[in-house]
Amino acid sequence: MRAAVIDLGSNSIRLLVADLCGDSIRTVYKNIATTRLGRGIAQNQQLDEVSMVETLSVLTQFKDKAADLQCASITVFGTSALREARNRHAFLYRVKQIGLDVDILSGQEEAFLSFFGARAGLKLSGMTLVFDIGGGSTELILGQERIEKSESFPMGAVRWTQRYFKTDPPSPEDIIEAQVATSDFISGVSGYFNEVSKRAQITAVGVGGTLTTISAMIQELKVYDAQKIHGYRLSKANVDQIFSVLLSLPIDEKRKLCGLSYHRADIITAGVLIAQTVMQRLGISEVVVSDTDIMEGYLLKEIF
Repeated sequence: MRAAVIDLGSNSIRLLVADLCGDSIRTVYKNIATTRLGRGIAQNQQLDEVSMVETLSVLTQFKDKAADLQCASITVFGTSALREARNRHAFLYRVKQIGLDVDILSGQEEAFLSFFGARAGLKLSGMTLVFDIGGGSTELILGQERIEKSESFPMGAVRWTQRYFKTDPPSPEDIIEAQVATSDFISGVSGYFNEVSKRAQITAVGVGGTLTTISAMIQELKVYDAQKIHGYRLSKANVDQIFSVLLSLPIDEKRKLCGLSYHRADIITAGVLIAQTVMQRLGISEVVVSDTDIMEGYLLKEIF
């Protein structure tokens, strides 16, 4: 069966069309558009009109594309922006007008599906830590066949940019404030992670636009290549290197960097800061980047 899933994220809206084959999926088509749906959440917990209109336009295009590809089903889910928006019901009504319903995932559901999708895509079986840095939230999930520890934190590339980065590039004071806030959020997880790491080898896996972008930048990819991203081993030194480069450049110069998309350049520094802080606090020297994530997880749960 051919199915489509659409992810309404805080930074971007994504489409995955895949064939469900037994207990696995085969990707047929992927697309992404930056609509910044979560732009107003950090300030007033409201979806702004421009973001909603842009998201609805892309959603209609994605629905039509899925129909053209003869999908038997089209499902849509939303994450942190729609969890928190006080005016989400008005937006959901407008989505319904174009013939779609939105499944708003809880933080725990989001974490589980990211974990499921990443592990399946990389064919991992041992103890795994998956961290998913989104636009509005970050999920940390530790487990094997079952999840042992799962947390969803209200920190992400869009949210942290709006909350802490008042200048471009950000000031040292802003950087320290964002690092402290990130470290405070994950302090509880770090203790648990360190205890588990004493008894088991843990493979760290990174999903989401921040981690795939760092991988693309390190490899200097002029065009995004999922085959070169998926499974790429990203060292802490790589993350530190990219962070150092980003801190020295204004937005216009960032947009010239190889591997960094035009629409992510204004939020990438905050995303990399979160990745760097997570790796530092948990003592992670290397992370395996996964191009499969919550979207694949969402489709796979339909099979199982």
